[in-house]
Amino acid sequence: MITFSIVINTLDRADLLQETLESLCRLRYAGQFEVIVVNGPSADHSEQVIAAWLPRIRSARCPVPNLSVSRNIGICMAAGDVVAFIDDDAIPEPEWLTQLAAAYDDAGVGGAGGRVLDSSGYTFQYHYASANRVGDVDISHRTDTPQLCFPGSRQFPYLQGTNASFRRSALLEVGGFDEEIEYFLDETDVCCRLVDAGYLLRQLTHAYVHHKTAPNGVRDSAQLPRAFYPILKNTIYFSLKHGLAYDTRERIDAHNRDKADSHRRHLDFLIANGSATEEQRARFEDECARAWEIGTRHGLAPVAGGIDAAKRARWQGEFLPFATIGHAHALTLVLVSRDYPPNHRGGIATFSRDLAEALAAEGHQVHVIAESTTHSRVELVGGVWVHRVALGQYARPYEAFERAIPQEIWNWCATALMEARRIASHRPLDLVEAPIWDAEGAAFLLDGRWPLVTSLHTTLHFSLQGRAELRDDPAWMARFGTPMLALEKELMQRSQAIRANSAAIRRDIEQAYDFRFDDASLRLVPLGMPDVAPAAAPQPRADDGVTVLFVGRLEARKGIDVLLAAIDPVLAQHPRVRFRIIGDDTLLMSGAQISYKEHCRQGGQLARWGERVSFEGRVDDATLRAAYRDCDMFVAPSRYESFGLVFVEAMREARPVIGCAAGGMPEVVSDGVNGLLVAPGDSAALAGAIDRLAASPELRERMGRAGRALFEDKFISRRMAKDSLPLYDIALARFAKAPA
Repeated sequence: MITFSIVINTLDRADLLQETLESLCRLRYAGQFEVIVVNGPSADHSEQVIAAWLPRIRSARCPVPNLSVSRNIGICMAAGDVVAFIDDDAIPEPEWLTQLAAAYDDAGVGGAGGRVLDSSGYTFQYHYASANRVGDVDISHRTDTPQLCFPGSRQFPYLQGTNASFRRSALLEVGGFDEEIEYFLDETDVCCRLVDAGYLLRQLTHAYVHHKTAPNGVRDSAQLPRAFYPILKNTIYFSLKHGLAYDTRERIDAHNRDKADSHRRHLDFLIANGSATEEQRARFEDECARAWEIGTRHGLAPVAGGIDAAKRARWQGEFLPFATIGHAHALTLVLVSRDYPPNHRGGIATFSRDLAEALAAEGHQVHVIAESTTHSRVELVGGVWVHRVALGQYARPYEAFERAIPQEIWNWCATALMEARRIASHRPLDLVEAPIWDAEGAAFLLDGRWPLVTSLHTTLHFSLQGRAELRDDPAWMARFGTPMLALEKELMQRSQAIRANSAAIRRDIEQAYDFRFDDASLRLVPLGMPDVAPAAAPQPRADDGVTVLFVGRLEARKGIDVLLAAIDPVLAQHPRVRFRIIGDDTLLMSGAQISYKEHCRQGGQLARWGERVSFEGRVDDATLRAAYRDCDMFVAPSRYESFGLVFVEAMREARPVIGCAAGGMPEVVSDGVNGLLVAPGDSAALAGAIDRLAASPELRERMGRAGRALFEDKFISRRMAKDSLPLYDIALARFAKAPA
């Protein structure tokens, strides 16, 4: 099997380099490959990034800011059969090497490259390209161009440098890269010389790479030139080096003057629009004159270096296999989660992220389909391919119309399904998991293309218990409520497998929806979160202050009204207690036209409480983590929770918790061990529980330690990921046995 040397040539892009290296850990290739990073001369912290990857990778330092010199160092170091170049701001898809390797089925193939997705990860920057002997590149091709690949071809196939591979022996035969070309047309020159040497270049329909096109010393973030000299000089140099056998000197010079004039006109346009300055115009003219002189002189008598025996002897080394994150039975999974971090509203989003990242850490390929409020894009985050997709409008098919699925629900279900089909055009998918909330898996159930796992969370039935204005509205129930309740039931009965995060959610759903889950299809898998070092126990403050934290939407189901009613007696009893209330505080009270926060303001409580009670609204993840770390106790008096992930967030930080004896909360909060439980809706009991913890630092510390121990034993995300595999096996087996 072909061995690869992946070469990354980097310059002052430490953070992007880290992302590229992390992405290589997830390549799926049956053969061996090594990773070589040629750095420099970087002035940022790239060396520290590289050092952290040693000895898993090999590295060298390039002494000059010349991409061709850097590439040649990488070629000399390479010990694989094929040298694959990827930019330091690019990320390959998992099949990249496998698909590149298939192109080298003939000894006459000298190079192969795939297509390149742009910074959105959703649309293509590059499909196929060709170049001519004066350096004009044509990227308008929509099919490969093997008919142009023969020695002496005036127009020849071109592989974009961010996703190009070459047979190492072929590169050495042609002397590697031309070191006169420090940037721009470097890979074009190599492709030209390989074609003239009789090698085939294959342009692949797949082998995708995601290219962020980050700014560098030559181009800015808008891909506008910062320095014209290398672009102009190398255009002149390349055209004279390769074009004189095909055209006259006069015509080539005229072509190059036209190229310079084109840059000049564009610069004039930028100056007229205030995007460039007269100083830049003067610099352009200086660079243009210098480029013309150097490019012409060197193009007529090329003397630049390439790879020679001395360079090979200096840089060559032993092949170093790179270890990837693998799994003996790796799956390709799609998790549907319309709401997803970092901008998210609740526990399903957090659960989806933690499950996805834990599964990816185990070596599975995980795609999350979430909604984008702007444009569609794809990015690799935490080892997970996150597809943020703009909501589409889809006509309901007969099956959806028959079930009276609300249009707004169907639009998202169908959007997610269309994206899953797009992913499946790149690679086979094993199964799909979606939450019961908003019946996000409905389109997948009706489509029937893949096994479907439905995860149980708070359903519409339990949500409506705190929304009397909806539950008692016949028109709303007819249009939305009743069809959705029926759709939830169908999903729970027909999905290939069911994830239950607590025994309570199974019991309560069976009672509320009047059916029994199939024992063979349901698995209890408690939620888990990634492990982090627990926060130290809060140090006693000089003022003996105690902070009580609430996190959640400010709505009746979350018990915010119960908490607000408990605040007055607690503050009266404990002058040093303060409350932090974090979560969406714009939601309207049930049956009212104002929010809970506004209700407190109108009732005078906010003024009376002063700084001892703060409504902080929605916050980012870093602020939320800090809030858990800095509090003395956590309280969430929900009337119902299928599980209660917020308690686990607090337990991870070794904080005592207060919840209600309802739903799945007693399966997370052991009364008297890691926290206290009170009856739902009982503000006096809640005030008493807060009073008890506020009065005893020792009790808070003991319960916090117990909570951390419980988190480590039961509620850690890697355990959740491992326990999910039997669930997925059930779904796959039942799907395979289902009649066609």
